[in-house]
Amino acid sequence: MKSGAPEDAPTAAPRRLHIGVVLSSPGSGGAGRTAFGLSEALAARGHRVDVLALRQDGHNSEFPTGARLFAVQGRGIAGGASRTLENGRATVAPRPGPWAVAREWAALRLRRPGLRIPAEFAQDALAVAAYARAERPDALLSWSLPANRAALLGARRAGVPVAISIHTPITGKYFDERFGATHLARARALYPRARAVIGVSQGVAGQAIALLGLDPGRVHVIYNGVRATDIRRRSAEPPAHPWFSDGGPPVILSVGRFAPEKDYRTLVEAFARLRRRRAARLAIMGAGAERDREALRAAARRLGVGADVDAVDFDANPFRYMRRAAVFALSSRWEGLPGVLLEALACGTPVVSTDAPFGPAEILGGGRWGALVPVGDADAMAAAIRSALAGDRPAGVDLRARAAEFGMDRMVDAYARLLADIAAEPTA
Repeated sequence: MKSGAPEDAPTAAPRRLHIGVVLSSPGSGGAGRTAFGLSEALAARGHRVDVLALRQDGHNSEFPTGARLFAVQGRGIAGGASRTLENGRATVAPRPGPWAVAREWAALRLRRPGLRIPAEFAQDALAVAAYARAERPDALLSWSLPANRAALLGARRAGVPVAISIHTPITGKYFDERFGATHLARARALYPRARAVIGVSQGVAGQAIALLGLDPGRVHVIYNGVRATDIRRRSAEPPAHPWFSDGGPPVILSVGRFAPEKDYRTLVEAFARLRRRRAARLAIMGAGAERDREALRAAARRLGVGADVDAVDFDANPFRYMRRAAVFALSSRWEGLPGVLLEALACGTPVVSTDAPFGPAEILGGGRWGALVPVGDADAMAAAIRSALAGDRPAGVDLRARAAEFGMDRMVDAYARLLADIAAEPTA
C-alpha cells in the first residue's frame, strides 16, 4: 500500500494528460465538492479534464472551471448540471438504448453467474464505454461506489485504464446497515480489475486490501485536500443565519447530508444534555428532504430544546458559519475522510468528532487536534463539546496549520502522478 499522505513532499507534475472523471452524481456532499476541486486544479495545471455525470441530483452548482461536463441524456440532469447545459458548457452524452442495455445486462449476468447485477449497471457501463470510445482519455478516475462499477465495466469495453476511489468503509458494522453483503460481493468481483485503487484514508485502504483480495501494490492512500486559503477568504463573508451574528449564546455547528450515517439524533441528544448546564445553540446544515429536517426539529422539541436547535438547508459557503461557530461537531457513525473536519480546522474552529471508522482519528491525530468520542455516545459528546466551549485544548495547537497539511496541491500532485503511471502501463 502506497501513501500520498500529508507527510509526503509534493513533486513536479508529470506530463499533461486527458483525464475522464466519472461521477454518479457530481453535486452531492463533500465528496462531490472534492471531486470538483480536484478536477479544476488538474485543469489549471494544463491537463484536459472531462467530468462524466451519470446523473445529477445534488446541490453543488460551482462546476469546475476549465473542465468539460458530459451529462448522460435522460438521467435526471438537474441543478448545477442543467445550469451548465444552459450556458453551453456541456456535451450531452447519448443515453444507451433499451436493446443495447438488455444485451449488455444479459452478457454481464453470463460473465458473473450468481452475482446480482441490476440493469442500471449495464446502462451506466455503456454510457462510460460510449464516452471513452468517443473521447479516448488517457485514464479514467471514478469517484463513488456506482461510478466505480460503471467505470470498471465500461472501460473494459473501451480499453481505457481505470483508477477507482473509495471514500467510505466498504463493510462492517456501519457500512452493512446501508449496503449489505451484496455490495461486498460485487466489489470483490470488480475492484481487482482496476489499475489502481485509491483509499482516502489509511483505514479505508487497509480494509479494502483485507476484504477484497487486492494487490497491495495497486492500493494507494491519497488524502483529500482542502484549499485553506480560499476557505479563509470565503469565511469572511457575512453569514445569513441570525444566530451567527446576533450576539446570542455560542453556536455548535454541524454540516453534512441529512442521512442516517450522520447520526444527528445522537448530536441533538448530546446538545440537550449540554443545555442542562449552559446556554448554547445547535445548527445542523445540510442537503436533504424537508421531512428529515422536521424530524430533527421534532426530536429537539421532545427533548425540550426546540427553540435552540435549527436544521437548515445547505449553504454553498458553509465556511462563513464554520468560522463563527464556537464548536464544530461531527456525530457520524462512519466516515472515509470527512472534509468538513478539515474545513472547520482551516477556519480555526475547535472540533469534536466521533471516533468513526476511519478518517476522523487520522485527521485529528488520535485526539491531538480535536476531541474524539465513541460513536453513538451522547454523554461523551456533550462532555467534549462542553470542554471545547470552555477553551480546553493542548497548548500550542494550531488548527489552521493542521488543515494546511492536507493542502490541495499535495492531493493534486498525488493524483496526477498516479494517473500518469497507469496511463503509461501497457494495456493487458
